[in-house]
Amino acid sequence: MAQKKKRKSQAPIALVYFVTMIVFLVIIGLVAFYMLKKTGVIDDGKNKTDAVTENPTYNTFFARINSKDVLVEMLVMRVAPDAQQIVVIPVSAFTVNESGQTLREVYESQGLKKVENTVSDMLGIEFNNYATVSNTAFETICDIIGGIAYAPDEELYYLSQDNDENDISLPAGELSQLSGRQIRLLCQYPVFSDGRGGNMKFLGTAMESLINNAFQQTALTKDNLDNIYNLITGNSNTDWTKEQFIQEKMKIRDMLDLRLAPGKAMIPDGEWTDETHFKMNQEFIDSVKQMLTDTAGSYTEKDSSYTEKDK
Repeated sequence: MAQKKKRKSQAPIALVYFVTMIVFLVIIGLVAFYMLKKTGVIDDGKNKTDAVTENPTYNTFFARINSKDVLVEMLVMRVAPDAQQIVVIPVSAFTVNESGQTLREVYESQGLKKVENTVSDMLGIEFNNYATVSNTAFETICDIIGGIAYAPDEELYYLSQDNDENDISLPAGELSQLSGRQIRLLCQYPVFSDGRGGNMKFLGTAMESLINNAFQQTALTKDNLDNIYNLITGNSNTDWTKEQFIQEKMKIRDMLDLRLAPGKAMIPDGEWTDETHFKMNQEFIDSVKQMLTDTAGSYTEKDSSYTEKDK
């Protein structure tokens, strides 16, 4: 009788141990599930449209500075892989800010960073990087790509006082192959009937053609991406780091594999009050803001963050 009572008295103790073990395992399981869900290993299907993703687009501000440290011209470049576009906006050094000061004057008095900020505010574009480009770097990059084919709407003629290499003579309507130096000179020489507005328009046209030419020579362009970066930043006032370039280069290489013609120029519209003062009109600025939305692809910009839309 004593042995039976002893065995019977041990049953509740075993039950307590068993229940305790089950409760402990449940708690451990819940904690593990919470941690896996929090770290993203487990996805319950909620908030997919709110997932934070990397911004696929990037905007670079280029400013050509001559050997006398004078601001000659600027170029805004937006690379939009999702939209399969590279949009370029030429900006004249004689564009005025809200106070009527030209960007060339802003550069002389306050430097490149202030010019970048002014253009950013003017167009509503946040730049990832800025860089100055020398005359030599500009010409060399154009020549690496092979220049452009260009047929002017009017005869373009200029006799340089320096040397014959700087002369310009292009018949109207005749297709000519332009070298890097010819492209640079046409961006600044007084050869167009509509004055500096013609120079600004030509810069946009030339950059669009250069980009599309580069994308027609996939292997050559891939091989020279690092060379182009080094030419720009080698003797430049820039915040464009090698690490940033490596990430951006990956996007360009992916676009090159698609055999695109992504170049698109947006030429500023506005009023030239005289040969040295240009004011962009609001309609053009609005079109730039619309372009930023259109080229965001499957991403939307809000408070400097990007969220994936429903697909």
